[in-house]
Amino acid sequence: MKYNGIAEKKLLAIDEKVSQIDSWGITSFAMLQKSTMLQNATEHALQVAIEAVIDTCERILALEQQTPSGSSAAAVKKVQELGIIAKNPDYIEMVRFRNFIARRYEKVDLEIVYAIVKKTLPLFREFTHAIRNT
Repeated sequence: MKYNGIAEKKLLAIDEKVSQIDSWGITSFAMLQKSTMLQNATEHALQVAIEAVIDTCERILALEQQTPSGSSAAAVKKVQELGIIAKNPDYIEMVRFRNFIARRYEKVDLEIVYAIVKKTLPLFREFTHAIRNT
């Protein structure tokens, strides 16, 4: 792996959070809806995993001697442009979701949380795989 040290610690954090979400066995929206503890844990795990994606992208840009990006989404997009991760628009959606959780924390739509869990967990794995195989 070209990016080690700090980047690998971030990738391990992503792996850990994704594994935690997997271990909770969220099989339906109703299951998530019934447990506020599961809701809060899932929101937090997603937020931490997305933060780690952003931090990893920013670290890669620094190591590649790229100019700092102006935003989290810009950092992810720049890493995509470098060909390090796939040009998948879902990465930017992840960042938007993190921003939404951070700024609208008082009421996060559970349907969105559930959709993110079902749609995004494989994307986290793709991300860590791409970085580790660079």
